[in-house]
Amino acid sequence: MELRHITSFIAVAEELHFGRAAKRLNISQPPLSQQIRQLEEEIGVRLFNRTRRRVEITAAGLVFLTEARRIMALTKEAVRQTIRADRGELGSLAIGFIGSANYSVLPRVILDFRKQYQEVELSLTEMNTSHQLEALRDDRIHVGFMRPPRGIENEGISVEPVFREPLVAAIPGHHPLKGETPLPLRLLAKESFIMIPRQRGPGFFDSIIALCQQEGFSPHIVLEASQFHTVIGLVATGIGVSILPASMQRSRMKGVVFRTIAGGVETVLDMAWVTGNPSPVLRNFIDIARKTARSLSPCR
Repeated sequence: MELRHITSFIAVAEELHFGRAAKRLNISQPPLSQQIRQLEEEIGVRLFNRTRRRVEITAAGLVFLTEARRIMALTKEAVRQTIRADRGELGSLAIGFIGSANYSVLPRVILDFRKQYQEVELSLTEMNTSHQLEALRDDRIHVGFMRPPRGIENEGISVEPVFREPLVAAIPGHHPLKGETPLPLRLLAKESFIMIPRQRGPGFFDSIIALCQQEGFSPHIVLEASQFHTVIGLVATGIGVSILPASMQRSRMKGVVFRTIAGGVETVLDMAWVTGNPSPVLRNFIDIARKTARSLSPCR
């Protein structure tokens, strides 16, 4: 049974006249009559009673008409939804992000995407950079917001900067350097540092080490913590200092002061996805993220 047979049946059932039905379908009458005969033979039931003067639909035909209309409506909706899915208007997207992204560009990206694609199901999971890279390769997430190590593009991962922000020094509220602003990084040379472990955030870790070495020292790391929130909490206890993205100042934790680092040093948040991923939803998300990020923090 083909859809054209069902379409022809509906036309005849509604017109109760083969000539008018054929005109409506823009075909000649003989092929229409043949299609109705084929349909009746396939079903094994007479759908119409025909005489020279009139066409009457049978009781079985009335039942089939109801179901045929439903089939055509479902088919039309299936086509519509398929087209929407191809446009990236339907589907799902799994997003990974590091904690600091939630204090900068990510919430606005999600808001802007939801405004335009309300029927796409989003799932967000906070993950460190290393775990995001694993999840991308395993297809557990489709896009990530992270600070990856250099050269990751050679491993089949596309990387694009989306947000640039200053780095700040997080120091205990009672620290003698709390009045220094901007704070020369070299003044922290003898301080104890609290850092995110390299295996969790290799790109960010390496950039901090490089900055310190440019100032003539290697940071004395006394403690590591897996999340920026935990790092800030440890700084508040007076154990040590840290260098963090400026967006983390929004955590507003007591006992910690944040000072801009002299020289305008910055960090970049990247968006990453598997190169060649054909997902229309991912394509739309990347486009929205680019536009939103450009309006918030144009990456130079």
